[in-house]
Amino acid sequence: MSSPSDARPFGIIERVSLWTSGFCLVGMTLLILLEVVLRGVFNSTTEHADELVGYLLVGVSFLSLALCQSRGAFHRVEMVQMRLGPRGKAVSQLVFDLLSFGYIALTDWYFLQFVMSSYRREAAASTVLATPLWIPETAMIVGATMLLIVLGKAVVDDVRKLVT
Repeated sequence: MSSPSDARPFGIIERVSLWTSGFCLVGMTLLILLEVVLRGVFNSTTEHADELVGYLLVGVSFLSLALCQSRGAFHRVEMVQMRLGPRGKAVSQLVFDLLSFGYIALTDWYFLQFVMSSYRREAAASTVLATPLWIPETAMIVGATMLLIVLGKAVVDDVRKLVT
């Protein structure tokens, strides 16, 4: 994927990705801490912390993808890249970013169909909370869409590198 751009300030998508995934992470931490205190001190429980933490984990996983992409946090095959010249690296990055964009676009489309199906069927978690499943599943669409936007920017940058 595209090279890291740590010198560049966060764009709006990176900020949204950072704040939403950070919110999920803080929420998970607070729920787990609350559960530990309730069980240890008061011999009680929230009874729903595990379900909510699971939903927040999905949020952290998907909502952080755009930030990870823009900062070059994903794995790369450096063994191939280091053997290429500057133009070869640029072509390789463009091809990989285009393939990634296509894959994420297709996946995002199926996420959308999946969430719409859950919404139409009024699917709910088989727990006491009976959470409508489209609510936590929406994090998949939002995260994949933000990643798609960042990948689109990467493709444009890759084309610019090749043209100049």
